[in-house]
Parts: sequence; structure tokens; C-alpha cells
Amino acid sequence: MDRRNFLIKSAIAGVGISALSKSIIAAPTIFTESRTRINTEKGKILFKPYIVQNGKGPHLGRIKSFKNIGPEDWDFPSWAFASDTEWDAFYSNIFVDDNGVSISDAAGKEKFGINVRWNVEGFGYIYMTADNGGEYYSLPQGGKELKYNLNYELAKSRITANNNRIIKFAKEGYVPNKEVKAFLDLSDEFLDNARRAENDELKRAQNSQKGLYYAMHVGEMLELDKAWYDIARNKYREDFFLGCDTEDWKEMDHNLFMDLFSETFNYATITYYLNGFQPNEGQYNWDRTDEKFKELRKRGIKVEGRPLFWADECCCPKWLTDKSYPEILKYAEKFTKDMVGHYGDEMYAWEIINEAHDFDNILKLKPDQMVEVAKLIAETAKSVNPKVHRLINNCCIQADYIQIIDWSRFDSKFPLVTPHQFIKMCYEAGVDFTLTGQQLYYQYSNRDLADIIRMMERLEKFGKPVQVTEIGTTSGCNCHNKKEGWEDTSMPDVPYTWHRHWDEDLQAEWMEKIYTLHYSKPWIEAINWYDQIDGYSFIKNGGILSSTDGSKKEVYNKFTQLRKKWKDASKG
Repeated sequence: MDRRNFLIKSAIAGVGISALSKSIIAAPTIFTESRTRINTEKGKILFKPYIVQNGKGPHLGRIKSFKNIGPEDWDFPSWAFASDTEWDAFYSNIFVDDNGVSISDAAGKEKFGINVRWNVEGFGYIYMTADNGGEYYSLPQGGKELKYNLNYELAKSRITANNNRIIKFAKEGYVPNKEVKAFLDLSDEFLDNARRAENDELKRAQNSQKGLYYAMHVGEMLELDKAWYDIARNKYREDFFLGCDTEDWKEMDHNLFMDLFSETFNYATITYYLNGFQPNEGQYNWDRTDEKFKELRKRGIKVEGRPLFWADECCCPKWLTDKSYPEILKYAEKFTKDMVGHYGDEMYAWEIINEAHDFDNILKLKPDQMVEVAKLIAETAKSVNPKVHRLINNCCIQADYIQIIDWSRFDSKFPLVTPHQFIKMCYEAGVDFTLTGQQLYYQYSNRDLADIIRMMERLEKFGKPVQVTEIGTTSGCNCHNKKEGWEDTSMPDVPYTWHRHWDEDLQAEWMEKIYTLHYSKPWIEAINWYDQIDGYSFIKNGGILSSTDGSKKEVYNKFTQLRKKWKDASKG
């Protein structure tokens, strides 16, 4: 079962999962051919954790083995991974055991950070980065070992990042409010206490953990305060897209669905997955989608079609998987011509390629081939209709899949890329795309709001408008899935992942905050929630309606109020 199916089946973080095993983790297979591998192993760095938290944990993420990841590991991801100076994950021999987090092979990277799941009680059991306060780490020479206090490194890195943001924002005229300033001061004070306790590692860890508590909270507070500052000094963005997928349309009375949809959203995506839309090559089930498309357009809703190409096992019929690479290119060109030509100017955008960087790639295409496919589709779409937007959609913003890929699924090994790197490859190869897309499901990253928006800002430099193409989170337990027949009323047996255990109010709060952060960025043009109805949503219990009878959840109510809040805060 692949990553998507695991997440679909259980995206409520931690439900029914016992504390993770404390056994030593086996390092995964090196991700290059043995005959060409260059030995990049050096000395060792050990990040020693001090468990100063009060609860039963777990407090530091670990898994039993990279080679035998099971559903419980996907449901509650906890592996450590390394990242470079651009925050792109790369394969290393990083692992967690009873001694802590160790790494001795950074794949030749001179500077790197580490990413771990760490429990900050009162905030969440969440992924965060230690990067030596922005200076990064370097492996010692072979045979030598460096030791760091993990608690201190996490606190120092987050507090430094927050302070760097204050400096950046001050240049834009921003002054933090009193609460933000108080939390910043408290985090700095505890870090200073930790720094002075250099001869008492436990005391250093205790002060670091307290500083990290304030730093995690104020990181989000700071980003949100700055977002509202930017909203207040700019005009209301009338043309900003609030969107949602429309797959649930078939599960509900069509008129009711459209009434509720148009009350909330002005942008929609329609999926054309091949197993249903084109089960036999060249035979298109237009009736399945055209009725919905026409109704959306009748209501003035802009529409994006997706995807023109996706190499995932879920959406590649046998007639496609049997093709050679040259035949795949010919197919992609014809399919693009047919789809773009069918809808003409009525379609606002086409997703030209989906998740091309990810390892769920049944066609076994390498990154450079994916770039070639994207370039062909973009050029073909433009030749048919120069007006239509051409979007590249990526998932998994922190790209931790690079650490845990199962190479037995492939004939040979090849360089893996992150979503950020794939966009860069397309940009440098001259792929004529007009929109950059990034998915932001909470359960795919388990990152706080500050990390998410800071990661997203890496996309601004490419000069293309950005869409948050898919986003969502769960509203917690007490839910029933009509598709799969499960019902779950249990409470999680692990620490909560963000602020408290998920419920309808927290889902709505997370949505409002993360949407406000992205709305405040003029280079982001759209945010698309997935999906509309519980029981049929990609993330378990992640809809904005609780059932097909149209019962509204708190997140739906927040959606209807969101535009007014932004407009009231704007200067005109």
C-alpha cells in the first residue's frame, strides 16, 4: 500500500497508536548504485536529547526500521531526516536510537540541518529543524565525534529564525505588538539562561525547552501579526481565489452541492483521473465531467482541470503503463491537445503535471524525464490555447520521502528531488508554466504555521503566481467514513500535534490562520481546500460539511466569514 492510501486511511495524527518502539533504528540502504558510489562518510555528530517533558511521550520521533515502514509509521510519521542550506531534504544515514540523533554521512553536503519530530508540551509534537542558528552543521573528520545538546540546538535555531524575521519585517515598517514582543523576550531570556549553563547539560536542556515553548508560539504569532499588518496596508484582493475540489459532487444532490459550494468558493478543480475518465485509450467519458463544469461556469466559478499527467499507480491504466517512454510522450501530447481544445477559453488553468518529484511513480520516469514531459505538455497546451494557465502541482513540502523510499519498487536508482528542486529544474529548463502549485496538507508535513509559510516563500523567486493547490486537515475523532465503512470515536493515545487534539473548532482555527498567512502574500493567488464532505475527503474527516445532507461544520462557517474579515481589515 502506498503513502497516499496510508494517509487516506488514517490521517488523524496518532489515533490508536501506542508509543513508538525504543529499539535502535537500522540505517536505510544508500540511495546510489554501489558500483558508482563515492564514500562520503566522515566523523559522527550526535544530538543528545534530554527528556525534560512531563508527559508519557513519545517526545522524540523514531521508527523501528527504514526498510519495514508500516501503516502506523505512515499514520504518525516520526523519522528524522537531513536538509541542506535551501531547506531541501536529502538522503543521509541519520537515525535515532536510545543515545539520540546521529549522522556521519551527509552525502557530501558540507553544511546541513537536521529535522526531527519533538514534543513541545503546550504547543505540539511536531517536526522542526535544527540548523545551528542558521550557521548549519558540518561533519568532523573521520574517526572524530561532535556532541550537541538537541534541546539547545532546537531552541537556538527556532529563536534565531524568529529574530531574523523581526529584522526582515522591520525593514518593511512592521513593529510587533506587545504580546509578540513579550514572547520574543521570554524566548530570548531562556535561551540566554541555557547558553550560560554550558557546564550543566540538563539545566541547559530545561531552559532550552522553556525557550522553545515561547519560540514556537511566537513564531506563529509573529507571522500572523505581520500578515494582518500587510492586509491592513493593502487593498482588498477581490480576485483572490478560494477554491475546493469537486469530486464530492457525485455523492450529493447536485443543486445542494452547488449552492453550498458557490456560497463559499469562487474557484474549483475538476479531476480527470484516467481510470474513470479514460479507461480505454482515446475513449473519454465527457459526460462525467462536462455537466459539472457547465454548472460551475454558470455560477461564475473559475475552473482548473487536473491533471494532464500523473504517473501515480492510482491513475495509470494498464494501457499507459505498458507504453515505452517515447510512446508516453506521444500520448501526453495528444491527450493535452484533446483536453485543452475541448474546453477552450472556458477553462482558467490546466495542471500540466502532478507530483512529478514524488516516488509514487509507476511509470518509473526519472526527474529529467518528468521535466521533459512537463515541457512538452506546457508547449502543447500553449499552442492549442495561449490564454490558458499552465500549472505544476507538487506535494510533500518537506520532502521527507527522500529518506525512506523503498528502492525495491524500481529497476534502478536515480537522484531524488524535492518539490522545490523540481520547480527549479523546470524553471531552468525553460518549461513554459505560468503557475506554481504546492500542496499543504497538515498531515503531510506536521509543521507549524511559521515553518510552512517560510518554506513557501522559497517559491516567490521563480516569478510565477503561486497556488496552494490542495490543503486540509482533520477535525478529529467521532467520525464515520462512508466509503470505507470505519467509525472511530477513540481519543489519540499520543501527544497532540498542534495546540491540542484535533476537533472541529481547531480545524477551523488552523484553516483561518493558514489562509490568512497566504492571502497576505501578493504572489499567492489561490488556496484550494480538499475536500467538501466528510466521508469522501482525502484527509480523514477533513471536509467542511459533515454529511451529504449539507450539515455545516465550523470550518464552513469560518470560510463564509473569511473574505469579510480580510476586506474589513484592508484599507480599501
